[in-house]
Amino acid sequence: MPRVALVGAGAIAPFHVAALRAVGFQVEHVAGSNGSRRAEAFAAEHGIPQYWRKPTELVESEEWDAIVLACATEALPELLRCAVKTKRPCLVEKPLSFDSETILKFTSAEDHVRVAYNRRFYAAAAAARSFADDGPCLVRLELPETIQDHHEGNDGLRAVRENSVHGLDLLQYVVGHYRLESRLDVSGPRARVATFSTTHGHVGSIVLNWNVPANFALVLDRAPKRFELRPFEMGSMYQGMEVIEPSADMPVRRYVPKLASQVTSFPGPDGLKPGFREQAESLLQRVRTGQWDPRSATLQQAAFAVDVSRALTSA
Repeated sequence: MPRVALVGAGAIAPFHVAALRAVGFQVEHVAGSNGSRRAEAFAAEHGIPQYWRKPTELVESEEWDAIVLACATEALPELLRCAVKTKRPCLVEKPLSFDSETILKFTSAEDHVRVAYNRRFYAAAAAARSFADDGPCLVRLELPETIQDHHEGNDGLRAVRENSVHGLDLLQYVVGHYRLESRLDVSGPRARVATFSTTHGHVGSIVLNWNVPANFALVLDRAPKRFELRPFEMGSMYQGMEVIEPSADMPVRRYVPKLASQVTSFPGPDGLKPGFREQAESLLQRVRTGQWDPRSATLQQAAFAVDVSRALTSA
């Protein structure tokens, strides 16, 4: 049974452990951040035989066949630098770095590394990509991230760079590489809108409607159909309109889009976080065959998502 090590004992770590075990990995090692005692408690809680107090020592030990780096973003580049020296498969949490140049420094090790954008593995994402492949679409990506107000030393947009980047990469996966065309900023309630285009004829907008009561969404229109991911885990195809005549309760005629089909990516009977099993299977596939699942995010793709995030959040 292939051995896997995990660096990180935070909120995302249990999801990785469950998925890695589900596909056939033996989770043998875990480390937290330098000096943290969390790894010891995490190992006991999840039945992991060995914990390490220094993550770099775990990475350099080579007592594993694959490794998952899922700790604080600031610590990831140095740990990845150690990991690539082993020339063993490594899955590293997104965004890897807030600086695309730092990510691109690792491209010589591209064959050994993938970035954990798990939404690429959603069944709903596959359906959206298939719809986009059939012809040019008018596209709208909505990222209603919860952000903090400005305070000294922080522009409040870390959540956008660390979490909304998921949506920016998902857009890349669905419509292909895109180019930002323009950006408008909304004063007062902080918000931004950007336009983009692709060489395949898609055009669209990215709406950063921060702090509003809405779901993340990706909408693709190509008349007479609409494909919508809202939230990203659910894909809905609409075609035609249903006419609902006035009634005593609603004295106006209503026109409601007709739902033609639907696909979901919610947790199945195994309870695993969506996309995590497939992501773990990709890592296992790389161990056994030397090949990654083509859906997995490369360093080049991760760097692009960070570049877009930076362009959208810069002053």
